[in-house]
Formats: sequence, structure tokens, C-alpha cells
Amino acid sequence: MDARTAAFYDGYARQLAGSEARRSAMLDHLTATLAPGARVLDVGAGSGRDMAALMDLGFEVFGVEPNAAMRSTALRLQPALAGRLAEGALPDLGNPFHERHPQRFDAVVCSAVLMHVAPADLPRALASLMRQLRPCAADDGGLQRPALLISLPEMAANQLDDDRDADGRRFHNHDPAAVQALLADLGATLERASSSDAVLASAGTRWHTRVFRRTAPSRC
Repeated sequence: MDARTAAFYDGYARQLAGSEARRSAMLDHLTATLAPGARVLDVGAGSGRDMAALMDLGFEVFGVEPNAAMRSTALRLQPALAGRLAEGALPDLGNPFHERHPQRFDAVVCSAVLMHVAPADLPRALASLMRQLRPCAADDGGLQRPALLISLPEMAANQLDDDRDADGRRFHNHDPAAVQALLADLGATLERASSSDAVLASAGTRWHTRVFRRTAPSRC
């Protein structure tokens, strides 16, 4: 995360308690995709609201967040996340929580994060996300197959200046079809896709949500 993007999130963390909705739009996709008890990694966990909500629903949840102020705020707002939230950033996540979960995770969620990843680093970032998923098992099927959930914002071109939004954050529009093709090469297939109906006039942003399932051993 570059300095100007980090500075935005430093300030955002200070106002989170009074400004953020209690649940994100991703939560419904998560509960429709995963069975309770699944091990989930939230990449770019932000305030930890989805982590806390999934824990309440019976999931085993961990998260990584690159911004220290956001991590501190998340732990203040959601004390139950202590020991479950760590520093981590794309495009290279490494092996977060390896000691607790050497077999990796049943699902990874990455919502409103990839727009901060440069196009040249996108293949490496997607490979890093796939490496967090456990391999497929012979008896996997339906809700049991490892899943990757991604939410991509698409911002109107007139809202961007030199790959930055009005808040100064690094912002790249990644083509959902290109993301799907890259993930296909990594052994994941698209299960479900949805996009907001139109660009919002106020924010100039359209959201693309994609749910992928691992169907082959990772080649990353």
C-alpha cells in the first residue's frame, strides 16, 4: 500500500465507529457460499465487521489487514478478533496463521481490495489468494469445495486521475473477465457473478462480485 493510500485509511480508521454500515454487501454472498464451521480468511479485513458477523454465525474466521490504524480500530470495535487479525498485504500474503491452520482455509474473501493492486501485480496477487485455500478433497462437493469470493469496484474514468481516486487512493479498474481468466489458469472456476445495475451517480462506482470454486489442484 503506497503512502497516499495508507494516509487515507489512517484517517478513515478514526471515523469508522460512526460512519460504517453494520454489515457489508459481501456478507450475504459469504453466507450463501459457505457452510457454518468453515475456516475463512478475510483479506483486507478493514474494520473486522464481516469477521465478527461470521464468527457469530459459527464460522472459524481469521483476517489480514495491511493498515495498522485499521487493525487497531478493528480490535477496539470487535474485541473478539484478538488473536485472529494480523498484518498482511497483497500481492504477497505469505502464510498467515500457518501454525494454527497448516491445512489452509476453506474460503478466502477479498472485498474492495484488488483495486489497490497494480495491474502488473494482479496475477501474483490472485495466485497468493489461491495459495491460502486448502486443496480439493476427493469427497468435496457443493458448499464443501474451497471458495474464493472477490468484490471488484469499477470507478468511472472521470472520477480517476493518474490511477487515483478523489481521496488520493491508488485505484485500478480490473476487468472481471480478465480476473476470471487468470483464476481459471490457477484451478478455479466461476460459480456465481453479480454486478450492480448501474454506475452510481453520486459515487461513480459499479461493483462486481464473483464467487469462484477450486476445481483442480493449485498451479500457482
